[in-house]
This record gives sequence, structure tokens and C-alpha cells, in this order.
Amino acid sequence: MGRQDGVVFPLVAVVALLLAFSVTHIVLLYEVEQQAAHADRQAAEADELVQMAVFDVKEQIALSDPTMTVREGEWTYPRGTAVYRWEKEGETSVRVALSVRSSSGFRRSVVFTVMLPALHITEWSEQND
Repeated sequence: MGRQDGVVFPLVAVVALLLAFSVTHIVLLYEVEQQAAHADRQAAEADELVQMAVFDVKEQIALSDPTMTVREGEWTYPRGTAVYRWEKEGETSVRVALSVRSSSGFRRSVVFTVMLPALHITEWSEQND
């Protein structure tokens, strides 16, 4: 019976270590999932701001004086701000540079071309800051 006394402690120690590693792994996965969810919320906020600002820019272009060639300004929305600058490139297109910053700090810059008079977007490029 003396030889069996040394078996129980190593077996309990191995099971306890496996349990501790499992719990640690679950906690780390939960933290990574929370960070990913936060990043998704920030990106969705920035997308919403870009959509609102694009709509407002297109509306402003439609209502602007035909002789106006450059306009810039800033809009404040409930979830952030948008800074825009648009410039006419001839009679049929307007080039727009738009930068948004959400209230959570996420920034996004977009450059696009609007065709006149239909106000269709023909070119689109963006950069996440």
C-alpha cells in the first residue's frame, strides 16, 4: 500500500492544472470577443455617419448654385462629426472628400465622385484611420 500513496497527488494536480488552463482560455476568448464586438460597433457607427454625410452632401450639391465650384464645411450628428469638401470637375461631375469621426473616436475618410444632374456616385475610395 505504500507505493500507491504517491499516485493521488500527481493525478489531482494534473486535473487541477487542466481545469485552470481551461478557465483561463475561456476568459481570454471572452475578452477577445468583447474587443471584436466593440470594434464592430465602432465600424457600424462610422458607416452610419458616412451614409448620413453622403446623403447630405448630395442634397447640398443638388441645391447649390450652378456657378459655385468649391464648398467645404462641417456637420455635427448625434454620433459624431463629418468634414466635407466638394469641388466641381467640369459640368458633369463633382469630386467630394469626406472625413467622419464618430463619438467613440473611430475615423474614416472617403473620396467619391458624383455625376450631375442624376447625383449618382461613380467612383468611391476610402481609408480607415
